[in-house]
Amino acid sequence: MLFGSGSQVVFKAVLNETGPLTANGFMLEQMFAKGKLLHLFAAFAMLVIAFLFWTLSLSRLELSYAYSIACSSALIVALLSALFLGEVVTARAWVGIVLIVVGIAMLWSPR
Repeated sequence: MLFGSGSQVVFKAVLNETGPLTANGFMLEQMFAKGKLLHLFAAFAMLVIAFLFWTLSLSRLELSYAYSIACSSALIVALLSALFLGEVVTARAWVGIVLIVVGIAMLWSPR
């Protein structure tokens, strides 16, 4: 979850500096024109690592449990985006995130 969430924050940081992408076939050119190749590579590498950990998790857990854990990435993304991107996470968003975390805790509690 950390790698997947981290990759999304790095991608968003690159896009914040690049500005809105256009859908005219020059999206990659727009991102690379700003000299963000290292950041894009880091984000992609984190995404690959996240996929490897996800595959490892699926080999050991039931999908319903593994996916519920993955949903907790909403908390990680909210924290990272507030810390590193300066995004404002509203009280309403925090309430939703808390509900997600409570739901995950309920799934993991003894039956």
